[in-house]
Amino acid sequence: MTRYETISTKIPAELKAKIKKHNLNVSKITRQALEQAVARAELPDALDWIEIRAKTRRTPDSTHLIREDRER
Repeated sequence: MTRYETISTKIPAELKAKIKKHNLNVSKITRQALEQAVARAELPDALDWIEIRAKTRRTPDSTHLIREDRER
């Protein structure tokens, strides 16, 4: 079961009025924005991991496969 934490923030009264006017789901929007921000922050780590894996990955020489395919 997922455990939830509560966060709070202060926003200008004008923004709150606009949110209410447009009947926006602040919790959903905030959660999505935070998830996206965390994903962007974690991206460099993921790219580093991919780069390390790519350097150690062995790739077969495909020259013979290309020539074989061209001969058909």
